[in-house]
Amino acid sequence: MVETQRNPGLAAFIALVLAVGIGNGLAHFGTSSMPFQVGAVMDGRHLSATQGGIFGFFEVGSLALIMLVLSPVIDQFRPMRIGLAGAGLSCAAHLLMFVFDPGFPVLCTLAAAAGAGYGLLYAAVITGASGSHNADRIYALGSSATLLVIVLLMMTLPFAGQAFGPFGIFLGMSIILLFSSPFLIGFKGIAPDVNLQQRGSVLRQGGAKPLLILWSLFSFGTGALWSFAERIGRHIDLQPEAIGFILSASTFCGLAGTFAAAMTAGRVNRLWAIAIGLVGSGVGCAILGVSASIVAYSLGVLLYWIFYMYLYAYLLGTAAALDSSGRIGTAGGGCERLAFALGAPVGGLVVDYSSYALLGIIAAALCIAALPLCLPSLKAALARSDEDNRKSAPTG
Repeated sequence: MVETQRNPGLAAFIALVLAVGIGNGLAHFGTSSMPFQVGAVMDGRHLSATQGGIFGFFEVGSLALIMLVLSPVIDQFRPMRIGLAGAGLSCAAHLLMFVFDPGFPVLCTLAAAAGAGYGLLYAAVITGASGSHNADRIYALGSSATLLVIVLLMMTLPFAGQAFGPFGIFLGMSIILLFSSPFLIGFKGIAPDVNLQQRGSVLRQGGAKPLLILWSLFSFGTGALWSFAERIGRHIDLQPEAIGFILSASTFCGLAGTFAAAMTAGRVNRLWAIAIGLVGSGVGCAILGVSASIVAYSLGVLLYWIFYMYLYAYLLGTAAALDSSGRIGTAGGGCERLAFALGAPVGGLVVDYSSYALLGIIAAALCIAALPLCLPSLKAALARSDEDNRKSAPTG
């Protein structure tokens, strides 16, 4: 497992929270900005919704692939190094998109490169936080910084698009990546475990399968809808400025979700918290999909972000509770992003051949379906994990 201090000093703790939070925000640049990216490539290259979804698939699919490939051995790398490498790769890929304004095949190739960088960033965040004391709280507190980074992104991209054309958003993403990545130095005290232990498959670890399935169902549904959140706003005749404000303001309101997760971590039943997050996310998706007014649109996006951030902290914390090395967390992040990547083109097909309302209903149904499919098995696995931890805890 990754070696780190279980109870670091205040300065190291703050640096770790900032590294987790800002690194997480950078890792989610691709997915959080996907509505703007899809809109940019559709406008700049006159692509269909399906082609826009394919672009998203290359970026997010590459992110997922990198995480899944690294998950068995991720605890053998220094989080700071792979995080900085990932930030540099994504920054360069987005800058090339802006400078060369490439055709669709090259655009998808660069999207894959950017996604690989985000995958390295995400893996660095998960391994850096998984071995910490009370990972739920580290993730929840760090998510406040995550949201600030994402809000900065959401507020910057519309202006970049107006100033430099549709592909100007990629320049804005490169600049934010460049100036935010130094915070990853907060991982510098975390080193890989040089004492290799016998390791089995990640999927054979207790609780891994139900958690990964739950994570994937949730991300597939919400990812399919979120990729077209900007298009939904345009569909109901909202102005681009209003859409940008709603998306950024609602993202910032996701702080309520992270605050709730930070306050309840270790105090409420983890499974109840996950259930609340799934149901709330499903309701938000349904409202967003069927919205026909600015009020319904705003409410749907607001609920989406509050419950997404609330559930996100608990999913990562649950992975850490099952496996402090970060391997399950990295695999979970990879499955999450792969499901998101698959959701984008599937969502495009639903939109092209049906409606945003049906897409919202499908997203909500997948969130709710995860409850009976996964929570009973996850409950049993967490009980076994808690019992093993009690037996291995030092006495006296």
